Amino acid sequence: MNSELKGKLGYWDLTVQKKLYSFDLRKFQDALRLNLVLSKEIDFFNSKWNKSFYGVYRDRVWNGSIGESEIYTGYGSKLEKSNSWEVDGIQKTEQISMGLGKFKGESLNTKNLVDNYKGSIFYSLDQKFPIIVKKAKDKFIDNSFRYIFEPVKQGIYLDTKLEGFFSFYENGNHQKFIGFGAGPEFTFGKFKKKYFDYTRIRLFPFYRLKSGESVFKFDQVSDKFTLNISLDQQLYGPILLKTDSTINLDSNSDDYADFINSKISLSWQRRSYELGLFYQPHNQSGGISFTLHGFE
Repeated sequence: MNSELKGKLGYWDLTVQKKLYSFDLRKFQDALRLNLVLSKEIDFFNSKWNKSFYGVYRDRVWNGSIGESEIYTGYGSKLEKSNSWEVDGIQKTEQISMGLGKFKGESLNTKNLVDNYKGSIFYSLDQKFPIIVKKAKDKFIDNSFRYIFEPVKQGIYLDTKLEGFFSFYENGNHQKFIGFGAGPEFTFGKFKKKYFDYTRIRLFPFYRLKSGESVFKFDQVSDKFTLNISLDQQLYGPILLKTDSTINLDSNSDDYADFINSKISLSWQRRSYELGLFYQPHNQSGGISFTLHGFE
């Protein structure tokens, strides 16, 4: 059973997420997963940032080719900023995050639990460059928009990403990387006809230059070279097939050429909502998703 509680605590936003994997009371301590976040927007360096305090109990994390690991307990604080803008048709998204916390989790090289403070700094810049863009003739949303809430942005784009990360630990360990990637994205169709009127294909290789080592399994930077492949395809009417997967291309890795992350979903998409079934082969999990469109 999954539950989520959102509300206000003074001037702060409170979010409590709980997952219960068994109703057997004898297993309650092992079956419970809890995540608590207290956050609010603050002014810092003449811009808006999100300041948060968090607590974690038994959180499961999927870390690429390393697989699943667990944070037994954790608490700390983060300062984050996300900004999106457009310059000459180039869409840009920038993210900055700084954090300090104390965690108890699986050791990187053993099955033992380790307890350590961790500090981190992260920066990323995503850009989408238009190469060939087909301008939409539809200026108004009418009855022909049965499956989507806005016109499809058809064309060929070049996606790029630049990332930088540094983390340090109480025992003296540290790790860092600089990552960069670039790849094409193709979008065709208006998603208005009965079948095969919408296709999106994205290929995105990403490379990391890394050094150092974490004390934990859940945050070790493991995959130096990856390829992300995404495909969205309308099949018939509102039925949409989506696939998203990541392949490990590090020739020195034991998981070379393996899928380290993957998701397949089949959705029923309408203008105001999307209802779907999904399955994740990499960790053999699945579920039902529901999305409302057109909300800010």
